[in-house]
Amino acid sequence: MTRRRTLLQGGTLVLLLGRQHIARGAGIVAVRIWPAEDYTRVTIESDTALKATHRMVGSPPRLAVDIDGLELNPALRELVAKVRADDPNIAGIRVGQNAPGVVRLVVDLKHEIEPQVFTLAPAAAYQHRLVFDLYPANPVDPLEALIAERMRDLGTPRAADPGAPDTLGELIARQIERANGLARPGGDAVARAPAPPPARKPPASGGANRPPPARTDRLIIVAL
Repeated sequence: MTRRRTLLQGGTLVLLLGRQHIARGAGIVAVRIWPAEDYTRVTIESDTALKATHRMVGSPPRLAVDIDGLELNPALRELVAKVRADDPNIAGIRVGQNAPGVVRLVVDLKHEIEPQVFTLAPAAAYQHRLVFDLYPANPVDPLEALIAERMRDLGTPRAADPGAPDTLGELIARQIERANGLARPGGDAVARAPAPPPARKPPASGGANRPPPARTDRLIIVAL
């Protein structure tokens, strides 16, 4: 009877420990959000591996992620405060306990995205990581972005400095003067090209008006 009571007490203790372990779930080590020009990465680091399922929700675009084996805790709530206002993809994050042992993350997006969700095994100083890479569904063309930036710069009025020389204007003026053969005001005259000599009229037919051949003092030899 005493042995049976001891076994029952031991079993009850095992069940209690199991419930406490289940209720505790995975321990969150760190949460990180890293926005970049091409995509935004969200990382949840934990002491045990996590499993997650995700789906896209439209109008407005959202990413819903259900993480198994996890209980809502203050570390997860830090994701809400880590979203930056200038993040190109994420407008905000909401977290909540969707079911016992299941935490739901809802990522409010600024536009349509193509998510990539995967896990990373422990490496170096990092433990288990659940990673969300959020890529824009319609990425910006780098060439179009560069052209748009240059057009904005050209359209921005700049204050003119009266004392600064207009190098481009001077160069254009000199090219025009060279083409027209004009002198610059207050400067040196631009030399004109010498005019070609007038064409000589061919002699009239007949030998009466033909001038005598020119006399030469030396013999000219032409060899072929």
